[in-house]
Parts: sequence; C-alpha cells; structure tokens
Amino acid sequence: MSARTLSHPHKRIWAIAGPAIIANSSAPLVGLVDTWIVGHLPGPQYLAAVSVGALLFSYVFWACGFLRMSTTGLVAQAHGQEDEGQIARIMVRVTLLAMLIGLLFIAAATPFRQAALSFLAPPEDILPLFDTYFDIRLWAIPAALLGLGINGFLIGTARAKLSLYLQLTLNIANAALSLLFVLGFDMGVAGVALGSLLAEWLAVLMGIFFISRTLGFAAIKHALTEAETYKPAKIKRLMSVNGFIFVRTLLLILAFALLTREAAALGEVALAAHQVLNTFMMLIALGLDGFAYASEALAGAAFGKGVRHDFRTWVKYGLLWSGVMALVYAAAFYLGGAALINALTDLESVRAAAISVLPVIVLLPLIGAWCYQYDGVYIGATAGRAMFGTIAVSVAVFIPSIGPLADRFGLVGLWLALLVFLGMRGLTQAIWYPRLERSLPNE
Repeated sequence: MSARTLSHPHKRIWAIAGPAIIANSSAPLVGLVDTWIVGHLPGPQYLAAVSVGALLFSYVFWACGFLRMSTTGLVAQAHGQEDEGQIARIMVRVTLLAMLIGLLFIAAATPFRQAALSFLAPPEDILPLFDTYFDIRLWAIPAALLGLGINGFLIGTARAKLSLYLQLTLNIANAALSLLFVLGFDMGVAGVALGSLLAEWLAVLMGIFFISRTLGFAAIKHALTEAETYKPAKIKRLMSVNGFIFVRTLLLILAFALLTREAAALGEVALAAHQVLNTFMMLIALGLDGFAYASEALAGAAFGKGVRHDFRTWVKYGLLWSGVMALVYAAAFYLGGAALINALTDLESVRAAAISVLPVIVLLPLIGAWCYQYDGVYIGATAGRAMFGTIAVSVAVFIPSIGPLADRFGLVGLWLALLVFLGMRGLTQAIWYPRLERSLPNE
C-alpha cells in the first residue's frame, strides 16, 4: 500500500476501536458481578477483603502495562515491515520477560504482601480473608502479564476482534467460575480468587492458540532457537522502551493517588464524591482507549515502514475520531451527568458535592482526548523516552497546582487540577510530536 492510497481509513480505525471499546466495557461488568457475588456473603469483611485484594493486583497489572504497550509498538512496526520473523522474536522476548517478572513476584511473595499491607492499610479483621485471596491470586500474576503481551501482539497486528474474544473469554470465565465456586461450592473469598486465577490461565491458552494460528509453530520454534532473538542490542531496546513506559506509568499512578489523598483530606463527603466522579474517568477511558489502540496499530505500522505521509495521516484520522468521541462524551455528561450521579448514590451531601464538579467533568473529555490519542501514537512509535519526558513535565506542573486549587475551590479545585494535568500531557505531546515525524524519511 503506497503512502498516497490509504484504503478505507475510517473503516480500518473503527475495525480496531469498536472491538476494543466493547472489550474495555466488559471488564467493569465483571467487577460488578464479583461485587454482587461477594456482597451476598454473610458479613462486610468478605467484600472488604476482595476489594482490597483486587485493588492490589489491579495496581500490579497497571504498573506492568508497559508489557502490552511496548509489545504493541514493536509488533506494529514489524507488522508494517511485513517481517513475521521479527514479530516471532519480539513475542519470545516479551514472553520470557513476562514470565521472569511474574516468577519474581511469586518468589518475593512475603515482602510483596508486607509492602501491600503497609500501603493499603486494610482493617485488621479482614487480614485472614485477604491472605486467602492473596495466596491464590498471586499465581495468576504470570498469566496476567503474559496476557498483556498477547494483547499487545493482537493490537499491534490489528487483530482487534481476536483481542475482543480474548477479553470476553477472560471476563465471562471469571464471572462464571466465581459464581460456581462461591455460590455452588461455598468457597467464599477463595472461590473468587480461584475463579480469577483459572480465567487468567484460560485466556493465556486461548492467546497462545491465536498467536500460533497467526505466526505458525514453525516460526515460533525458530525464534526460540535463533541467536538473533537473544542479541543484547535487541533485548536492550525492549528493556529501554519498557523502562521508560514503566516509569511513566508510575508517575500516572502517583498523580491519581495524590488526587485521592487530597480528596480524603477534604473530608468523608468529598472523598465519597471523588470516588463517584471517578466513574466518569472510567467511562472516558472505555471509549478513548479504543481509538488510541487504533493509532498504536495503524500509526505504528506506518512508523515501522518509515513512511511519513502514512504516519501523519493515521495520526490525523485518530485525532479526528478521538475528538468526535470527546464531543459525544461532553454532551452526554452535560445532559445526563447529574442523573448518573444520582443513580450512583442516594446520599444528598455526596450528590451535591459531585454535581458541583459537573462543569469540570464536561470539559474532561474535550481536554483529555488529546493525551489519550497521543499516547497511542507514541506507543506505536515506541517513543518511550518521549512519553516519560512529557508526563514528567506534566506532573511537575500538576503537583504544585493541587494545593492552591483545592484550598480555593475544594473538590472542584481537585478536578481542575486533573484538567490541568490532562491538558499539559496533551500539550507537551503535541509540542514533541513533530520530532517523531522528523525521525521518518521525507518522501
């Protein structure tokens, strides 16, 4: 395909974004199922233990998201070059890295548990239940990390439907097994953890099947034994991209953790309202991440081919559709935001606090769309150093803004600070973007 003949660009973007949005939307539904299951056990301590445990492992998987992002970018570029051998070698490296990290978590289970308890500080009475959940779910970490790499492969090769099938399999199996073990076998918290463990490994087996059908066992076997796979320069590149994206993710987690801490400092009502408002951020991510995935695959493939015009075109179309989705979100939040808040809580003080922030919430997708979309572009170009640099600048502006805005405007000020953070991310990425283009040959 030449640089001037990009066929059906909007259809190709939606072919990736559509399944990704559906897949992203299924995860919160499973969370609701798990909450419903455990919520029917005799006592609040069961729900508290699962909530704390699930939050811990969510942070682990979020922090290790670099495995998916770097895999997507590297695979997309190799896919653009039509180099299946290189894709197979990338997958072998990522698989070995994911297994190594997963086994390190298991080997360091005791200090990992102690650090988690120190950080999350759960009530003493739920510790035995938390330990039960932790001891079982720990063995799902290698599978979850392998799943990140597998999803990176599927997105990077623009096989979004297979990624959707994989995510739906994971989520449906998780819900079904939890129902079976908790309600059928009366296993309590252990049943929820076991359901998640088996579902993660089932998804890995399915992902391996997808990869083998795409690349073939012969290519994978050859990559396993090929010296090129283990070249220090290639491994160094993988580690470099992963390292920068990992630190970038830690800064992102820090930013959201600071917001929660500041909301807690404003009091129980503000903290409760803050948690309700986080639902809007989750909804934004469901849609905008889909178009970011499309840019990872399509712009990444063009970057791998070294065709500047194609790369620029996919970036332009991605920004266009991300902007359209942002307008839809803004309109929906303006028209239905208050109704959603009222549906999420019946506490009048919490409702009033959350509704006071709605004008800022309406602006969130309009300001935040650009950083979501540029993240996809930068991942596709494996520009990990630039991702780290731009978010470091954004955090440096964001942190000093939190206190003054919270002091002046309370909870509204906290969400204004988030608006500043998202805006700075988009702005710094837009400023840096021409350097990505200049790294490609000008036709």
